This record gives sequence, C-alpha cells and structure tokens, in this order.
Amino acid sequence: MLKAPRLDLSIYPDSPYAAELQRDPVPMRFAQPLESQYLRHRLLESRSLVRVASLVGVALTGLRGLEQAIEGVWSSMLWVGIAAVVSVSVLLTILAWSPQFERLYPRWANYVVPARNALIAIQIAAAAARGQVEMLIAMPITFIGPFFFLGLPLSTSLVCAATTAVTYGISTTVFGLPAAVAFRADVLLFGGIVACVIAVWNLEKTSRLSFLEGGFIAELAQRDALTGTKNRRVFDEHLDQLWRHAIDETRTMAILLIDIDHFKAYNDQYGHQAGDQALCAVAQAVQKTILRPLDILTRYGGEEFAVILYDINEAQARATAERICRSVTGLNIEHRASKTAPRVTISIGVASIQPTPDRTPRGAIQLADQALYQAKVRGRNRVEVMDDAQHRMLVTGVFAINR
Repeated sequence: MLKAPRLDLSIYPDSPYAAELQRDPVPMRFAQPLESQYLRHRLLESRSLVRVASLVGVALTGLRGLEQAIEGVWSSMLWVGIAAVVSVSVLLTILAWSPQFERLYPRWANYVVPARNALIAIQIAAAAARGQVEMLIAMPITFIGPFFFLGLPLSTSLVCAATTAVTYGISTTVFGLPAAVAFRADVLLFGGIVACVIAVWNLEKTSRLSFLEGGFIAELAQRDALTGTKNRRVFDEHLDQLWRHAIDETRTMAILLIDIDHFKAYNDQYGHQAGDQALCAVAQAVQKTILRPLDILTRYGGEEFAVILYDINEAQARATAERICRSVTGLNIEHRASKTAPRVTISIGVASIQPTPDRTPRGAIQLADQALYQAKVRGRNRVEVMDDAQHRMLVTGVFAINR
C-alpha cells in the first residue's frame, strides 16, 4: 500500500505552525505569540460551555441554600459560607456573560475559580462533619469543573485542584471529620484528580495538535506550493494594507523585486527538477534575511520573488538587499550556463518610497521593476535602488525615463 508523501515542513521557516509541528512530541506550551493565539482560540471555543457551567454553579449553590432553609438549619457560619459561595459564583457568571468576556474572563477567572472552589471545599467538609456525609460526593465535581467546563488553561486547573485539595484537607481537620471517613474520601478524591489530570493532559495534546494543523492548513492557502513562500495574492493584500498604514503613520517602506539571473539557461542546462530545487534554496536563503514581523517574502512569478520591508529607509533597504545577494551567492549553486558568474546569482531592484495619498502601490511596484531592469542592464548580480525622486516621475503607470 502506497503511503502519502510527507510534507517537508522545513521549507516554511517563517511559519510558527510549521515550527511547532516539527517539534516531537507536540509541545504543551508554544512560543509566543502562538501560545496567546492558542489560549484565545481555546477560550472562545469553550465560551458557551463556560456560560452554561457558571449558571449551573449558581443554581446548585442556590438549591443548597434552599435545602438548608427547608431543613431549618440556621447556623450563622453556614449561611455566611453559602452567601460567600453564591457571591463568588455570581461574579464568575457575570464574567462569563460579559460583553468583554475575551478580555475579562481569562484575567479574573484564574483567581475567582480557585477562590470559589476553596469556599466550596470548606462547606463540604463542614457538612460532612455535621453528619451529611453524602455531601462528599460533590467534591469530585469541584475538581472536574475547572478541568473540563470552565475554559481554564491546564496550568490554572492544576493550581485550582491543588488549592481545593489543600483547603479541603485543612477543613476536615478543623471541623473534626472522622478519620476513617476522611481517609476513604481522600483516596477516592486523589484517584479522581489523577484521572482528571491524565484525561485533560491527553485532551490538551490533541487540542494543541488540532490547532497547529488547522492553522497550518489555513496558511497553505496563502503560500506558493513549490517554495513555501507567501503567494502573489498575499503580496497584493499585504502591500495595500501596509501602504495605508504607512500613510497614516508617515512611514517609509521598500519593495524589492528579486530575479534569479539566467534562470532559463539554468533549467536548460540542469533540468527543471534541479531548477525547482534551486528556486527553493534561493527562497530559503532570502527568507532567513526577512525576519521582522511586518516584512514578507513572496513568490512573485516564475523565478521572481518580491519582498516588502516596512518602516525602513533607503540605506537600510539597500543593505538588506545586498545581504540577500550575498546569502544567495553563498549557496554556491553551480551555474555553468550563466554569463554572469559560475554560480547562481540574483539581481534586485529596490523601490524606496514614502507612500502618499496621491500615489498607489502599483506605482511603487513599477518603480521596483524599473530598478530591477537597471540591475539587469548593468550586468546582473547587483542591487539597484530607486527612490522618491524617481517615484514622482511615474505618471499613470508609465515610467518617464527611457528604458
């Protein structure tokens, strides 16, 4: 039986999803900012469950108070305890149903849930000591909730479990729960905690793997299938977005058009498979230079790549382009058919511009294309830069100087 070929994740060095998927086993904590994205995704995914669970918590606490009232139990300590649990449960419900759920709940639930569970543990220990041993059945529920129903990170659930267990242990001693009863309850409770931790650990691994795979699959739709770089559609969208930001923030930017020198001759000499390998190698070499969050590398078409550099001046853009040239030359990919050098080289045209409302990104691309043309005319394997002075010479998509 034939196996499907395994995807080479190493050709996606700028993908945080690919980086985490290459780690074995799947880590239980991702590098930032992916960890924050995962926690947000998990929280929003469990929002409905959190809201229902918070309402159930309030209802159960209220029913407990009603039960005690019907039985005629009027201990001031009991009612203070029930009032405290109800208050904290209501606070948790308010957080769960707040329009600011995404901002408020993860911040405050980390404190509210352990506090509520500790208060519940005290109430259960006190009730069991008064002879209501059946209340011990509620203890496992207090552990299960944070792990499965309240949308908390695994670390917070573990802290909550530890806090609840310690509070319960102290309370059974303070209220004088019979040792034999306390021991049996503790054994069952410990077994329940271990089972919860094992189950949640495995669910967390599955959830994290699903998150990485889903994110990576979504990314693939934005990438060139051969080189793993972003595709032309992403380039156009990203350029339009950064152009608007640059106008609003009065920032400069640069567009680099990169062309592999004599690539047709390379394919003719070494074959198209070797040409594909050379394209991938060049893409990876360029990608190692494009490290800032808003900068992107895309395959622009054929043997041509495009880079967008945000908030960068002309000198910095030139220096980056020259580093890219050296990086590709350093690959030492043989190219006997080249008229420029015995190895694969690239030419780069750089448009260094200050975006303004009266200009469009299309003109900036044309400026970079003109600079690339100049690099080819002047011998290839070089960088040519054009700036705002030449940008102003562009009129309705026609460059004003002779080519």
